[in-house]
Amino acid sequence: MTRATRTQRNNMTIKAVTFDLDDTLWPLYDVIMQSHKLSNDWLINKYPQMEGILFTEQEREMWQRLVKAEPSLGNRLSELRVKVITTLLVENGVPEEDAVINSSKAFDIFLEERHKVTYFDGVLEVLEDLGKEYSLGVLTNGNASIETLGIDHLFDFYLNAEIVNDSKPGAKMFEQAMVETSLKPSEICHIGDHPINDVEGALNVGFKAIWLNALENSWPEGQECHVPEVKNWYELKDVIKNL
Repeated sequence: MTRATRTQRNNMTIKAVTFDLDDTLWPLYDVIMQSHKLSNDWLINKYPQMEGILFTEQEREMWQRLVKAEPSLGNRLSELRVKVITTLLVENGVPEEDAVINSSKAFDIFLEERHKVTYFDGVLEVLEDLGKEYSLGVLTNGNASIETLGIDHLFDFYLNAEIVNDSKPGAKMFEQAMVETSLKPSEICHIGDHPINDVEGALNVGFKAIWLNALENSWPEGQECHVPEVKNWYELKDVIKNL
């Protein structure tokens, strides 16, 4: 009997819990900065002319340019990053074939480093515990892989922006979670750090929501938080039960 099947046989109000990843299961900033640094250092060592171009306004403008030309690329972050670097290399004198090969190699460096995360206290223990009572899923706009991280056994399903071709706070990812669980929106709780992408996105489709504020950020000025705020993973189980 699957964990999800066991869950659907109980009488709890909440039967499934979905989680964001970045800044929810782990802090993102340090790991993403190191990922950029190592991949960019590798490229600059190979192509010194890229110094002062990578991870600058010029790179950001290229991201915007490519997404404007092909909006769906914004949901395919891995592909987008490779295309950005490839295009910048070509524009700076690198033959296209070499640019394609080496932008992919640089991305491999980036992605390997991107998965060297440090979880917030209690994450793995609490997920293991919650999985005994609820169907658990991942809803992320990013490209972190729960298989690469070795935590896929803790979840019943995984959705990201690339899979559904839509990013939170859009409805598609949340609606697909209902399909995955065969549950009504009121039976699902989404947990994440972002007031708009996670909390507002979840509430808009009828999910319950919890603001997981492990980084102790401020709620957007002039707005009121209408969902429980949790700063410590160990608080989650009781908060979910009381929704």
